[in-house]
Amino acid sequence: MTRPHPPHPATPVRMATFPDGPDSVLLSPDIPARRWRGERIRAGLRPRLVLTGLAGAVLAVLAASSGSGFPAVLALSAGVLAVAASVLAGWRSALRLLTDHRHGPGTWCRLDRVRGEFFLRSRDFVDLGAAGTVARILITGVDELHRSPARAWIEPSLCGQAHRMVWQALCCLDRTRAARSLAGELSAAPDSDVGELAAAAHQAVSVIDDALDEVARHLRACLILTRAWEAKLRHRDLAARAGHTLALLPDHDHLRRLSETAEALPRTMFAYITAARDVTGAGAFPWEKPPSTWSRHRVRSGQGLS
Repeated sequence: MTRPHPPHPATPVRMATFPDGPDSVLLSPDIPARRWRGERIRAGLRPRLVLTGLAGAVLAVLAASSGSGFPAVLALSAGVLAVAASVLAGWRSALRLLTDHRHGPGTWCRLDRVRGEFFLRSRDFVDLGAAGTVARILITGVDELHRSPARAWIEPSLCGQAHRMVWQALCCLDRTRAARSLAGELSAAPDSDVGELAAAAHQAVSVIDDALDEVARHLRACLILTRAWEAKLRHRDLAARAGHTLALLPDHDHLRRLSETAEALPRTMFAYITAARDVTGAGAFPWEKPPSTWSRHRVRSGQGLS
């Protein structure tokens, strides 16, 4: 069996929180890693955080150079806390760049500024009806494909190709908004002369919707293959675990010897006990007396020992 490929990067689909609630986002395949690093650095070095850190550093330096005393210690502590708080807030902001898009009033996010520049949301297509449902299916499919254990066994570039294919399909779908709106306006127009224009607009949109369905069908075929291989991997792992677990169980010969030892133990014990009785002259055991002398308790005891 071919050895699996090394671990892959994280999935391009992330769960993020927006002002209107949680949503899944598909990251753009055209954004290189160095640009993401730059965006994280920019998010961590927001002017307010930088100014807070600088003010704290200046306060700490002035307090340290002013000598001892309670006010100096208090100012030094406040400066250190301000620096630490700004560093922690910057680190948290950079870490949550892709997952938290809840911004206060009057603030904006570079990632949300232009739809489709950095990512596309599932909710971006909710107003497109059936096409929007297909868009959400595509995003979910890319996420499943990148998270699948089967991914380690296939060519690393295939998942990237699927990501780019879905991204391009969603971009094409996003560009149909104006055409859909125009088709709706033409269909509602009372003038019969625009009927041909409305039909042409609907036809153009239908061609793109059909292509989107085709992309979803092929992605679904990829997922069927990966799920089948996942089932094979699970069966292989279960078989290996079962073989290892069963190998630890005692074999038949061991159990036979254990049974023989257990069977001989009462006889040996009986020989020692009766010998001790004879040596000490303790008399007969209840089960050695005539049955007419047994009590119910002794009957039960004798039955248990026989």
